[in-house]
Amino acid sequence: MASLGSTKGSAEKLSLPLMIVAFLSVAGFLYWLSISAQSSEVALQEETAAEEALSTMDFSAFLVSPAQYVGQKLRLTRARVSSPLGPHAFWAGPDDRPFLVKMGPELLATAPQVLPEQILDLEGTVLVLSDSMIAAWAAEGAFPSQGDRIVAEFALGSPILEASSLRVSRPTGGVGGPGEGGGKD
Repeated sequence: MASLGSTKGSAEKLSLPLMIVAFLSVAGFLYWLSISAQSSEVALQEETAAEEALSTMDFSAFLVSPAQYVGQKLRLTRARVSSPLGPHAFWAGPDDRPFLVKMGPELLATAPQVLPEQILDLEGTVLVLSDSMIAAWAAEGAFPSQGDRIVAEFALGSPILEASSLRVSRPTGGVGGPGEGGGKD
């Protein structure tokens, strides 16, 4: 019988070059991944930073001293709508000390429906109401009657919130629900 020889020697000759090619292939693949991959971590950090920059607080805590937040953008939670003020604004908070909330243009574009006794979460900028702001609102059609404008003028010189977004936290109650007077006496 003829001997074909040992195959062990030929395998040993190719093992070192194949190992080097394998390492270079993996290194090249990792390099390609590092230059072609887009970092999603940076976008996540930017979104988190933007959310953290927006202070969040309960509306009743905000009402203790709203003047200290003038010029700041805030997220206010659990604001109760006292009464509407034309199609662009409403009063929020307790009936004996309501706070004026004016819906901004971006919010008005969504045609929100705000009803008395709704509980809202609001985002917006705290401003001080001036005569020029009331004149601009009147030009936008914010006051369907002269009486609405006069009521808004009661807040002149006071802080107001120009809301850029709102979310209904709790809708108005149905028959016998909150705001309907159906509770037990």
